[in-house]
Amino acid sequence: MSKLGVVSAARRRQARRRPTVVPDAIEGQIVEICRDLEVQVKRMRQLQEQADELRAGIGAWTSPSDPTPDREPR
Repeated sequence: MSKLGVVSAARRRQARRRPTVVPDAIEGQIVEICRDLEVQVKRMRQLQEQADELRAGIGAWTSPSDPTPDREPR
């Protein structure tokens, strides 16, 4: 058998020995990352809502309308 054949056979044996189950430590890290992502997505939604409210408030404040005590007429 050539050197390449020996190396290929060894790699195939190693590939078969690899566990198909994710170790608990890695699974725990994946769960933790998913939780962190969930928290970040929730925070992003809150920030988006605040930005929308601010945008609406600025739009109402800058739109031409009847003067109010807190604004001077244009």
